[in-house]
Amino acid sequence: MTSGTSRGPENDNTSPGPPRLAADQDPADRVGPTGPVGPAGPVSRADRVRRGYLLVSGLDYFADMLLTVTSVLLLQSLGMGSGAVFALIAAVWIVEGVSEIPTGILADLLGRRVSVAISFVLRAVGYSALFFSGSVYVAAAGVLLSALGGTFASGALEAWAVDETGADETGAKDPSGLDRLFAQGKIAENAGLVLGTLTGAALGTLDLALPQIAAGLTCALAAALSLRLMTRRPDPDHPPAAPAAPGRREAFAPRLRESFGEVMAGTRLTLRGDKVLIALILAAALLWLFRGIPGVQWTVVYEGLVGGNLLVLGAMRSVGSLLEIPLLGWTLSLQKRRASARRTVIVTASTAGALALACAAAVKEPALSIVCYVCFSTAFGLCMPGVRAAMNERIDSGHRATVLSVASLFNSLFTGGGLILTGLAVGDLGSTALAWPLAATGFGVAGLWVASLAVRPGPAPTTSTTGSTGHQEVPAP
Repeated sequence: MTSGTSRGPENDNTSPGPPRLAADQDPADRVGPTGPVGPAGPVSRADRVRRGYLLVSGLDYFADMLLTVTSVLLLQSLGMGSGAVFALIAAVWIVEGVSEIPTGILADLLGRRVSVAISFVLRAVGYSALFFSGSVYVAAAGVLLSALGGTFASGALEAWAVDETGADETGAKDPSGLDRLFAQGKIAENAGLVLGTLTGAALGTLDLALPQIAAGLTCALAAALSLRLMTRRPDPDHPPAAPAAPGRREAFAPRLRESFGEVMAGTRLTLRGDKVLIALILAAALLWLFRGIPGVQWTVVYEGLVGGNLLVLGAMRSVGSLLEIPLLGWTLSLQKRRASARRTVIVTASTAGALALACAAAVKEPALSIVCYVCFSTAFGLCMPGVRAAMNERIDSGHRATVLSVASLFNSLFTGGGLILTGLAVGDLGSTALAWPLAATGFGVAGLWVASLAVRPGPAPTTSTTGSTGHQEVPAP
């Protein structure tokens, strides 16, 4: 993500008075009359980027999960029937799907920091609309605007974190750095998920519209923080360009068309030259599909078992995410000891998740069924850091946000289409006899497929050449 500011030499200090704190030093590392007051070493840029990524990711999930228990209930309270609710959800999938690639291109063109900020601003407006107006039409517009806003951040925040932490100041790369980054990111997301779900459920007991304004305010805060935290590593070989003189600035439309062509060409080359990446995108989309089928049904299936209590449903939704936090910590320690830890984690989690979902559908004891479903939800969360790390290792940084948007597009299309077919086949959302065993089988098979792909070595780097036949990509020596 590009930064709108450019700092001068960070270690120069020609002003009188006490020495200033270095730009890359933790504010806690101060020296008092008797010696160091805080930790002695400076905080690396990678650590600062990682902290910013974790904070913004946590707020992102917190805002969304504020609405997970109450959003459908609120739409129904405004007079929207079941058919209209399903139609609106279908429209959300369509908006997200068709907007993924264009907004990914804008992220690469305008800068990832700006793209993430736009996402939060649009969602702040969309979420808040349902609080300030009781109109069904305003509510529908707010939901669709929020869906559009979500696509601006799809891949952009992740791409920024990967590019800015991929190597330290000396250029050295950590082989397991991406696995740790995404495992820590999943912990932050889960923390936001749990806090958001429980907070939204508690606010919903007072007024179903209160979670909407809380989500809007959270997105506004996240927009400001993303602009402040998502800075870019200085590149001495490519200093920031001087501002264009008045009257000489290029028109935006031609630049957009040119960038669209360049980015799409680079994306096609990336995907065309890496069959493993294409397979990873498809396998990950299948994981999302088979996670999404029970994800739609679970509230209907278990609502009667908890007496319709919003807080209990929120707690049930949160337990799996709470369990993921210590388990993800264990996977981090495992990755430090074993090079093949990524495959081991994905195979174990996907197999255990498939068995747990099948048991949740088969057992008659309600409490045991709930435990099995929570285990399935936890297993999906344990798979995803390794999947995301494997994808990012294979994507060129110049087109990372766009390629990740392509992956999100497949997730939306697979999940949306699969849910439509499931709804036609099942008929009753409260019935698990057919859908959940099929989802369990698909989840297990897709997990094994992902695990086999996640440890494949990445493609050789490419360099650009220009000859009589035009721009070409050739393997780097």
